[in-house]
Amino acid sequence: AKLIGVLFLIGALALVTNYWWLSTIFTILGITLLTGFSGTEIDPVSKTFREYNSFLLIRGGDTKKYNEVEKVYINQAKMSQKIYTAHTTSSSTFQSVHFNAYIKFDDGRKVFLTSRKNKGRLIEILNPLVAALSVDLMDNTASG
Repeated sequence: AKLIGVLFLIGALALVTNYWWLSTIFTILGITLLTGFSGTEIDPVSKTFREYNSFLLIRGGDTKKYNEVEKVYINQAKMSQKIYTAHTTSSSTFQSVHFNAYIKFDDGRKVFLTSRKNKGRLIEILNPLVAALSVDLMDNTASG
């Protein structure tokens, strides 16, 4: 989505002199796509959480109540991406490991929190949440 946003902005620059109205539309679309992201907010005081999507820094999503947090945990996932070269028919496959963080509530609901390539950085990000919720961070990955 970010790449498409950049392409819209480049297209807007190319069209600005001849088609200002189309350039304006492309600029709005490009900025909207560039500012888009999703996330999860957790409020341990009111025991609510919200999975949201954000565009133009405006967050939208339903707030839901929870009773207790069972755990916050990290899983490991292998990602692979096949990239084809522009001038040949060959391709290369790149593999990487990502660490995904989830929260599990006592009613069985599991919610994705965030993901990082660096597990140490992910743990740093999760530590304030784990402290606020008074739960342990469980590491389900093979590498310690």
